[in-house]
Amino acid sequence: MSDFRFEGSKAFFDYSGIGDRTNTTLMGEFCVKCVMSPIDYLKADRLYRELIGPTNPHLASQDAKNYAFALSQLKQRVIESPDFFKNKEIDGGHLDSNILIEIINSAIEAEEEYKNIQDDKTKKIQEMLAKRIRSKEIIPEPEAEEAIIDEEAIIDEEEIPEIDLEEE
Repeated sequence: MSDFRFEGSKAFFDYSGIGDRTNTTLMGEFCVKCVMSPIDYLKADRLYRELIGPTNPHLASQDAKNYAFALSQLKQRVIESPDFFKNKEIDGGHLDSNILIEIINSAIEAEEEYKNIQDDKTKKIQEMLAKRIRSKEIIPEPEAEEAIIDEEAIIDEEEIPEIDLEEE
């Protein structure tokens, strides 16, 4: 498990590893997103599909799929990286496979740790609020009465005019 330093929803971690093919020692600090947006996931998926190839992607080897996953995820997750990670074609694409896998695993681990921290904070707040409600420090609002429907405010479908989208 890596040691993470969190700033908001970003995690910083130090990486050091030795490439399994090149025998190169690499070290540096990464900053990664702990929360990815739906757009981030879509962009990662689009890049993943592009990397494994549009023609017969089901024929790609499992290694190719794993590398494509790691590279596409890192493209969206990495905010700051050491120079050794940077590459003209795609950041991380030139690294030994074990280095690439260790970095994506650290990024995913940071996301999981961040989520656990947030879940713990939420649980503590909920427990504190429940305790304060039980001790009458906080008085819950009475439940809302059922809404009264104004029959006149409802528009009958027959009264809605048709709009001709063909007109200019």
